[in-house]
Amino acid sequence: MAYPNLFRLFCAGIIFFCTAVSVSSQTLSPNGYSGLGLVPSANTLKGGTAVLAHDPTVPGAPITSGYNTQIGFGLMDNLELVGRLATNNQKCNQFQPGACPPNSYRDFSSSMKWSLPISWLKDQNAAVAVGVTDFGGAATFFRSYYVVGTKSFDQFDVSLGQAKKGGVGNSMLVGTLASATWRPTNWADLSLQKVGSNTTAHALLKAPIFTDGTSAWMTFNHRISDAPVMDKSWIGWGVSMPLDRVEKQTVSTPLQKAEPQTGNKALANLKPLDLAEALKARGFYNAKIGTRANGDLVLELENTAYSWNILDAAGVALGVVSSAYSQESKDQKFELVLTTRGIKQLLVKGEAKCVGRWLSNGEVCSSLSVQSLSQRAAGTAFFPESPLQALGGLNESVNWSSGSAWSFRPEIIVSPTLVTTIGTEYGSFDGDMGANINAVIPLWSGAMIENNRIRPIGVGTKNFEQGGLFYASRLKPVTNRTLFHQLINLPAINTQARFSTGTAYTVWDGRQIETSTQTDNGRHKLGFTEGTFKNDALTYNNERSYRLVNYRFANNHQQTSVTEITQGKFWAGDKGFSINQRFWHGDTTINIYLRQTRMTESKPLVSFAGVQFSIPFTPRENKSLEYLGLRGVSQWTYSLETKIFERENFITGGYGEVPKVGDSLVTTFNRDRNSNRYYGTNLGRMKNAYVNLGNDQ
Repeated sequence: MAYPNLFRLFCAGIIFFCTAVSVSSQTLSPNGYSGLGLVPSANTLKGGTAVLAHDPTVPGAPITSGYNTQIGFGLMDNLELVGRLATNNQKCNQFQPGACPPNSYRDFSSSMKWSLPISWLKDQNAAVAVGVTDFGGAATFFRSYYVVGTKSFDQFDVSLGQAKKGGVGNSMLVGTLASATWRPTNWADLSLQKVGSNTTAHALLKAPIFTDGTSAWMTFNHRISDAPVMDKSWIGWGVSMPLDRVEKQTVSTPLQKAEPQTGNKALANLKPLDLAEALKARGFYNAKIGTRANGDLVLELENTAYSWNILDAAGVALGVVSSAYSQESKDQKFELVLTTRGIKQLLVKGEAKCVGRWLSNGEVCSSLSVQSLSQRAAGTAFFPESPLQALGGLNESVNWSSGSAWSFRPEIIVSPTLVTTIGTEYGSFDGDMGANINAVIPLWSGAMIENNRIRPIGVGTKNFEQGGLFYASRLKPVTNRTLFHQLINLPAINTQARFSTGTAYTVWDGRQIETSTQTDNGRHKLGFTEGTFKNDALTYNNERSYRLVNYRFANNHQQTSVTEITQGKFWAGDKGFSINQRFWHGDTTINIYLRQTRMTESKPLVSFAGVQFSIPFTPRENKSLEYLGLRGVSQWTYSLETKIFERENFITGGYGEVPKVGDSLVTTFNRDRNSNRYYGTNLGRMKNAYVNLGNDQ
């Protein structure tokens, strides 16, 4: 592309973007880190931000024109992770002689940048960061190590740094780094940069595209120096979006005064006699309602409609209760119990008028309290004196007028299932997609039968079709498991357990027991999984016996950062460990992990590193039908991993597999967010749900 054409495109872009409002776009360099152009900024991607970017050039590569696609995540406010797929040809088979042009490459890698958490630097509008590009995997085409500092002066940013090439690859991030960036408006940036002996100019245009903080941007780039280490001119684009899909304007706690809210109008003019119907209209079917001898209202509700977070269900229910008693002469006291599959999970206490004023007007409400029913209450004895004390006395002296503690309501849970390969010698991306269909039939409180089936849907690449390289690994129509589960809750000792028996992995019959025990504050959790399955159709190796111990430490009470270690014998019989670092952003988790296992003591360790994404794959509010639930999964997970510490990176499976035997205890109990401390520090989530959910229209 000629430079005059690039200049004309930039001018047209200015005309198009000139009506944009202020937006803070997070941009990615084609080299694999945040920043405009080629010089890294010392500032990282904002915590809780995801960025997708594409450039049609790969700086430093033997063939500079190509496909440079990246996805970046702000793990924390000073730590970012960027995944990068760089290639000059998307489909050619590099194992086949002559199929790819000379000097072809295909590199799937990751990069990280850490900004030093020094308060003095922040006070000076400055930052210092260290980073590494292209780490992990056997091939290291573009590895560099760098340190960079950035100082802001009103509309100008200046960055200086130094970079060193790692190995004998093609990284152009070498030598002295320098850039000067001017922000003439809130929707455009201009930058002049120097990397070693190479000089470039860059322009950025940005604009919001949704009201939730999502924005789009375009970059216009030109190489000034003569060395052909990148294309002469190119245009890149990207999109940045928040990972936390729950709006944050209503996160005040009941003890903090907040601005009035203009949310849920459908809750107005309710009466106490309308309570059951109003709850039913919001997905709380067969609500159990009663009163104590002292007049306190008691409700027990099964949460089936709010799978993202049980606090959403609590917020909607609180809105109904407070509205129904808003016109009463006295401030009605209430106890609200929320259950999952008949197991008590959450207790909310308060006074209806007080709670209503907090929900709608932001007034302080000291009577509202939340307690996990998966834990004993703070200050109680380790072993309670009676079963009623173990349940917090919830069933004591209650005159129930409607509903029941359990009802027969089957569920059909549908989610996508994927098998993919990314950045292999066979191609940039290959995949096959299917539907995961799970039928769950409740039997009694905590007990259910589930039948899980995989159905291919015919969406995939040619390499997964008949005659393709990955045809043997395609999704096949199969009944994956048929199992009976029994959940047990022991809050007196902060423990939950699940017993499962039946058929798993299509042909393996057996049983499993899983337990989870956490400390009073929820910071520490110890889990144990043990199972034995047998396949009588096999003559040899017909038994799978596994035993795993899991320890989880939450780095803070909000559980936004969690470290987890799993050790023992895995499904395939290999022994080893995995270390996981999870970052929570609302209901989205990003997990960076390292795993090492081996099949026998005489075999070498096989090591993997990867990143895993987990999101709710269902609407935040899904009332479905009264007698049948149809929804997606509360936690859908997708992983990308690569072998490490080895010269070859052949596709290797079957190592470090944690058996998938239905929803784990972690998934069932609010995705491991079920401690008193977590609920106490996230009460504002209930207010957000009241404002944004629960409309019965």
